[in-house]
Amino acid sequence: MRVRALGAVAAAVGVLALTAAPVGAAQNWQTVSTNSTWHCSAYKTHKVSDNVKFKVCAVVNGSRYAQAVLVVQNAASVAVSIGGAVSSNFGSNVDCASSTLNPGFTRGCLAPTKYVGNESIFTVAARLRLNGVDDWYYDTEFYAP
Repeated sequence: MRVRALGAVAAAVGVLALTAAPVGAAQNWQTVSTNSTWHCSAYKTHKVSDNVKFKVCAVVNGSRYAQAVLVVQNAASVAVSIGGAVSSNFGSNVDCASSTLNPGFTRGCLAPTKYVGNESIFTVAARLRLNGVDDWYYDTEFYAP
């Protein structure tokens, strides 16, 4: 009986392992708040709406790990559909899942954290798809000593 139960548990774990999202799979949007470890560009207005702005950031912590982030702010009076991608020169890259961004909200799509060692110049680029239309924030460099 225990062998059968153990076999069922092992099979369930195997199924979960096979269905888990791979590294670099589309990420969900998260609430973000910046601090001194965030090195961000200025907000850019998306070409679809003057009320939706986006920027790119490199977040670098004291242990010299960093991640690229696409931040989107919706000042419109209606919800919008967002998606996109963010990439960097240090291997922190990800596709951002399609999602609804409600009025008054700011969300970030965070790429995976990567060890950057003594690197101090970080380049981040992003594509924001807003209601089906793409706009880009091209390579933006940040200095983080």
